[in-house]
Amino acid sequence: MPAVTRVSIVMPVYNAEATLAECLTRVFQATYDSFELVLVDDGSTDRSRAIAQSFPVRIVPSPGRVGPAVARNIGARAAVGEILFFIDSDVMLRPDSLSRLADAFDDRTVDALCGVQSAQMRHHDLVSQYKNLWMRWTYLRQTGDVPLFYTTAAAIRREAFLRVGGFDEGYATPNVEDTAFGQKLARMGLAVRVHAPLEVEHVKRYSLLSLLRTDFMRAVSLTRLKLRHLGDVGDNNTSVPSTYIASVGVLGLAVLATVVGTVLGVGLPAALVAVMLAAGAIALNAEFLKTIHATEGWSRTFGTVPVLLLELLVVGVGTGVGLLSYPLGQRY
Repeated sequence: MPAVTRVSIVMPVYNAEATLAECLTRVFQATYDSFELVLVDDGSTDRSRAIAQSFPVRIVPSPGRVGPAVARNIGARAAVGEILFFIDSDVMLRPDSLSRLADAFDDRTVDALCGVQSAQMRHHDLVSQYKNLWMRWTYLRQTGDVPLFYTTAAAIRREAFLRVGGFDEGYATPNVEDTAFGQKLARMGLAVRVHAPLEVEHVKRYSLLSLLRTDFMRAVSLTRLKLRHLGDVGDNNTSVPSTYIASVGVLGLAVLATVVGTVLGVGLPAALVAVMLAAGAIALNAEFLKTIHATEGWSRTFGTVPVLLLELLVVGVGTGVGLLSYPLGQRY
């Protein structure tokens, strides 16, 4: 019989008392028993450490608050399993998640893989559902080898992780450190696949403000990341569709038409152009909107459109900030 694959779950934790007990309970309901859980306590000041101590986990402290990139590297170095499985403390596994993971790595051509977020979620407000379904859709549409590594649920052979040097520790806060790592794997020729059977629930609630703040900061950082590695792994090396990226520019033109029309005193013609451009931006995201309609109906689809337009505007501003700040030495 083939040897059983040992999985090391690596989990960075910072003030996660709201979800940690359920997260760990779900892990230890696994039908696959050849695993360990390495929990890196990244300077928590709440009850996270006490909660973790009530489970059979290895707790590894970080030297102060170091951020998820460094914390994951610390956990990976402490792990002993052949496969490193990175999850966050607000992610809920299914009983068969680890067995699905181990089975996928029976394919020796696979170096790493990403899971996907489940369509089922406990936060049903418009903004949280929008973000969850967006993340699910963008990953499910990926095929073949991808330059991605989505640490909500992502795994890699330990020897490959150590060989490439782990996460870029320049990212001190949660941002695009996993995107940067996925692109590094692609540059080094490692095979990463999206594994749709590995579904997890990401228990994360977004307000409109927190969504837009997150998207702004990601746009800034992704732009800087792109400038650092121009041409390394293709023109579009994220999970974001090219149509979405194009729609950011189209909506920017709509804003420009409105401003120019106001300055030149040709408000009505400019407004018509702006409306047409905004409609074009929406049309470029039609496939995602169809996905929402298929599961959530027309009312939620129409409610999504203003959120989408606001997000496109904020991403456009973030992209501009990234472009302007990079020559000034802002690399992260």
